[in-house]
Amino acid sequence: MSIHRSRIGRRSAAATLVTVLASAGLTLLAPTAAQASSPCTSLTFYRVGGYPGGADMHVPTVGWQTGNKQCYLTYGHSGSAVLVLQEALNNCYARSLSLDGNYGPKTRDAVRYAQHKINEDIVYANIAEDGEYGPQTRAYMGFAIFGVNGGPVIPNVCYYPG
Repeated sequence: MSIHRSRIGRRSAAATLVTVLASAGLTLLAPTAAQASSPCTSLTFYRVGGYPGGADMHVPTVGWQTGNKQCYLTYGHSGSAVLVLQEALNNCYARSLSLDGNYGPKTRDAVRYAQHKINEDIVYANIAEDGEYGPQTRAYMGFAIFGVNGGPVIPNVCYYPG
């Protein structure tokens, strides 16, 4: 029987291809920050359940309340989207950033730390530890939860929007 007709042969070939791609540092589905189409410019509030009176998760997005999470943030960006990222890094990854809305070296290092923790905790995440916030990082990153209508952050409680 030809290897191409054998179920075992196809599985072996697929496993070999995945191994070769992984060893070359290539991924099939996870875009990097540079591959996201637009920078994050604002945020969207997502209602999360299970809290008396309700709670909101804040996530960086393209535009105010658009729900378009397909964006990126890198060194040099500033604004409310960066502030939301900094709040998440402080609350969900025990960083102590100044909430200044500026993506400087400390924010970049905090994102690297979060990416490293994600890779440690979720073995299949395999996200780049490049200090850039993009689709790979957003897919696994936790975000801070706030009381509704601008209430304060709920300490050490995070939500993972995917």
